[in-house]
Amino acid sequence: MDRFIQDAVHKAGAAVLKRFGKEGVHYVKSARLFDVVTKSDLLAEKIIVNLIRQKYPEHSIISEERGSINEGAPYVWIIDPIDGTLNYSRGVAAFGVMICLVKDGDVVLSAIDLPATNERFFAKAGKGAFRNGKRIKCSAARRLNKSFGTGSTSMTDRASTFLRNLMKANGGGHSMFGSFASMANNACYAAAGQRDWIVALNGSIWDFAPAYLMLKEAGCKVTDTKGKPWKLGMLEIVAANPILHKQLLKLTKNV
Repeated sequence: MDRFIQDAVHKAGAAVLKRFGKEGVHYVKSARLFDVVTKSDLLAEKIIVNLIRQKYPEHSIISEERGSINEGAPYVWIIDPIDGTLNYSRGVAAFGVMICLVKDGDVVLSAIDLPATNERFFAKAGKGAFRNGKRIKCSAARRLNKSFGTGSTSMTDRASTFLRNLMKANGGGHSMFGSFASMANNACYAAAGQRDWIVALNGSIWDFAPAYLMLKEAGCKVTDTKGKPWKLGMLEIVAANPILHKQLLKLTKNV
């Protein structure tokens, strides 16, 4: 299954990269700015779903555009065919294809392809996280006021509260916060230590489940905003090395 999930995410990534910059929004799912779909979303989903159904027809699938398929199996594939579709539709090279495998409620495999930068991330429970075959580790930064974080930037009350808390905690320091507007990019670069932490306060199961294992296997402590260990179904994430994570929880406990 290790090779299968990596091959599947790369095939979908190659397909959407070929169409990148050549199409806009196909249709809009809701009034939310980011809730758009391109034909490439549907193509990537079709590629991945077909591969899974051919190889593992007895498994369940949860996918962003098609919903649930064959519910009730102990193995469940969770798919985000293009994470960062708004970026993709506007020609911004910050998007990714995400897949994870859940066994009996636990995320056991995760693969994230960032096709625009030719970066392929893979994580296996208990075995570590990797980029293009090389082991990755999260940042070892120890001071929040000298850190560079990433995560949610949606204009919500929760995000506003967190950002106010972060500004107060900065205390004249030199911390930075920014988002790629793509959980795939946010999570992978936090896992690889190119961002020091991630706080994401909104999203869906296909955003968080693949991101969770990548972050955990890279050495992050991964919880909800109250400090409870992350588990499938939680739609928020606070992740960093244990020292920074403790500092972040002081800022998220009231969001």
